[in-house]
Amino acid sequence: MKIVEIQNPPPVEDLVLRFGSRSQPFILESSQSNDGLGQWSFFGADPFEVVSGKNESVVDDLTCLRERMVPYQCEASAGIPFVGGAVGFLSYDYGRQIEHIPNLAEKDRDFPDLYFGFYDGIAAYQHATDRLYLVALGIRDDVDSVLDALKATVNAEVCPVRTVPIRGEWKWNLTQEEFMASVERVKAYIASGDVYQVNLSRRACCDYEGSALQLYSALQVGNPAPYGAYIDTGNFQLFSTSPEQFLQKRGSHVVTRPIKGTRPRGRNSEEDIRHAEALRRSAKDRAELLMIIDLERNDLGRVSEFGSVKVEQLYHLEHYARVIHQTAQVKAILAGGKDAFDCIEALFPGGSVTGAPKVRAMEIIEELEPTRRGVYCGSVGYIGFDGNVELNVAIRSLHLKDGQLDYQVGAGIVWDSKPAAEYQETLDKGHAIRKTIDTLCRKS
Repeated sequence: MKIVEIQNPPPVEDLVLRFGSRSQPFILESSQSNDGLGQWSFFGADPFEVVSGKNESVVDDLTCLRERMVPYQCEASAGIPFVGGAVGFLSYDYGRQIEHIPNLAEKDRDFPDLYFGFYDGIAAYQHATDRLYLVALGIRDDVDSVLDALKATVNAEVCPVRTVPIRGEWKWNLTQEEFMASVERVKAYIASGDVYQVNLSRRACCDYEGSALQLYSALQVGNPAPYGAYIDTGNFQLFSTSPEQFLQKRGSHVVTRPIKGTRPRGRNSEEDIRHAEALRRSAKDRAELLMIIDLERNDLGRVSEFGSVKVEQLYHLEHYARVIHQTAQVKAILAGGKDAFDCIEALFPGGSVTGAPKVRAMEIIEELEPTRRGVYCGSVGYIGFDGNVELNVAIRSLHLKDGQLDYQVGAGIVWDSKPAAEYQETLDKGHAIRKTIDTLCRKS
């Protein structure tokens, strides 16, 4: 491994253009730090290997990924959390390879369950210090050649796209009336004792003609978050402006930070304080989060040292550009003989985007949501060759494939949920994305 610091690095927006314009790039960008999240951004392109699992695969794609990464294991860096490895995503539907869920929702977008590119040269930007590091592992080529290629990308001349994208009419897979009827259906399941909570979502889709990279840059400005991501598989583009951490692993220490409870930001400081206080005092939102915390504790407990699972920052409020979220942190020590892949399998999909109990909630989601989720509510991020991991929960995510752009938003449904309020929550969560796209594009 060789690490070189670049003096007077270009701004992050230039790094986005330079790496994003290359073949099969990834951008893991933190455009808003929050409570220790979002301290680094990472960039790479031209993977030397790709592992991609298909829907309805008869093999365990995560096990395949683990086996393919074994030859490339390396030592961790003392200062940089990601020095190279697998970057990509697990779609929500990878959960079908973990749990037996009926196939009811339409598979209309045909996304892979799993996609990870292997990168032996990456750029790591530390926001607090404004320092840029180039890291080469020397797997496919010698380290100096890898560093030369990274330097060439960092210094490349790339002009930003200035054409105006065109979008069509937005179409929802569930109307307001259908979504509210589904909320009532979930409440009936709760009343019958099937489930305590279900995360119910709806998807908006439109025709889109324009630069994917230009759209990503606009989203990072319009809805900044600690877990922004852009991945171009060559077949479709994935965008994320997620505030939620699915899993962080550093050595044997693992953390997950579920979100439950949302309010819009106020129009002024006084209204902002009122919204935050309303969220803080909401018995419903506190109950939602507590249910998911119990689920996450159980999930982590299956792969952790006995007695090491702890909850911190319960009912903590995080303020973002457009919304206020209620969160908590669940920490543990991995048990001996367990690795990152064991941890991912124990936790996936995140309980905050399924409900509780998890399997029954997933079955109800499959019944009530007409289309498969794709990467939405899956996870995007990296699994390092050094064993370190950081993955988001892919909320506030979008797909662009075959000229079709979509995003999806949801709400946690519990016994005292009000259908109209849950519908409004989906609008609040999608407001920044929708406004950004509508502002950027010319309507067809």
